[in-house]
Amino acid sequence: MAQEEKRTISRREALKHIGFGALAIAGGYSLITSCKGKVKDEAANGTLVMATRKDKGTGREISLLGFGCMRFPTYDTGETNARGRKIMAIDMEKSQALVDHAYANGVTHYDTAWNYHNEKSAVAIGELLKKYPRESFTLANKMPGWLITGPEKAKELFEEQLKRCGVDYFDYYLCHAISEFDGYEKPYETNGGYEVLAKEKEAGRIKRLGFSFHGDLELFKYILDKHQWDFVLLQINYIDWVDQNAEALYKELESRGIQCMVMEPLKGGALASLTPDADAILKEAAPDKSVASWAFRYVGSLPNVLTVLSGMTEMEHLKDNLGTFGNFKPLSPEEKVVLDKAIAEFRRYAQIGCTACRYCMPCKYGVDIPAVFAAYNKCVKESNIPDMKGPRDGKFEKKKRAFLATYNNTVPEGARADKCIGCGACKSACPQKLDVPELITQIKDMVKELEG
Repeated sequence: MAQEEKRTISRREALKHIGFGALAIAGGYSLITSCKGKVKDEAANGTLVMATRKDKGTGREISLLGFGCMRFPTYDTGETNARGRKIMAIDMEKSQALVDHAYANGVTHYDTAWNYHNEKSAVAIGELLKKYPRESFTLANKMPGWLITGPEKAKELFEEQLKRCGVDYFDYYLCHAISEFDGYEKPYETNGGYEVLAKEKEAGRIKRLGFSFHGDLELFKYILDKHQWDFVLLQINYIDWVDQNAEALYKELESRGIQCMVMEPLKGGALASLTPDADAILKEAAPDKSVASWAFRYVGSLPNVLTVLSGMTEMEHLKDNLGTFGNFKPLSPEEKVVLDKAIAEFRRYAQIGCTACRYCMPCKYGVDIPAVFAAYNKCVKESNIPDMKGPRDGKFEKKKRAFLATYNNTVPEGARADKCIGCGACKSACPQKLDVPELITQIKDMVKELEG
């Protein structure tokens, strides 16, 4: 058998190891070589210098690491909303420290959206960046298409976004979170949203116009054919390269000469740590590098990627990413072999592909869907999923105790899977196309059996 064949796991083989089958993460994988981005000459004192990529349309270089403004550090206000949930506010002091450190180390691209942090993200990043010259960074924002009822509304929303960020223009602007035909056609074509944005581009208040995408290849091609787009934001990581058909979407852009930005390089944090055995493979190869750095280098090695967004809540996350993208080096052939081996080990376990984007929330029956999935995935990572079809021996009992302890200690009683009635509202809201009701039901049934 050829070496390449030895280190490739087929989709069929992967499914053998996945209890939830195609409902969970499944599929093959592939690695891409070559990094044509520019890394500035290393400073004389040996400090790390941020890698940059050139926007082919403007000629401007932006940092290969972009700061995603969806996960600023927060604090508990002590208040609750109408559903009794804690109201969290952005910790501006900690966020300012993060932005200042990122900016000082060459991060020039910042990305926000209407709905991030309960509509507070845009105001926050505007405040956090106001001390810096506007031309020294690029700012991206996104149109909430679900709110567009006509051209006037689209115009109103755009004006409000400029006001919230405290800027006169956006360097990059996107039609946000397109996953289905009606989610694009109705707001942007029927209700005139695209025409409004095109006029704003002509007026110079949008420098580059694109969209973020979570749908299938057919819809992707349809949207690309409708207009001349400047860039697209795609979810790419070494799991979704196949699982979410990211490879086909990426190559479609590449064939058209359209650059892409990357979101979810860590798949909502799931790739910051894999499983103990998979992590050990990566750690043995690079003891001084984090598991997360492999995921970032994977997407950074794609030559048509303009920037890679990361939502950095902690300073240690930021510093680790700066270490990865400073004097950036694409994955070598030898490193690709190592990563392939680690992925094959990781594929032995069943992860649910939830990125904790919370588009499925709130659940009207109280289920904290991302928390339920997070508890399950934590047990997967720790190899604590009981084999429900195997013998009820000591090994089973040990994993049963560990699973129930994790589940009951991390998911509040009123937010657990048993509260689900299968209404299906969450399924259509999931940009990852997960069959959320089915997954929740299977977890509910497993917990019921384990507690019975």
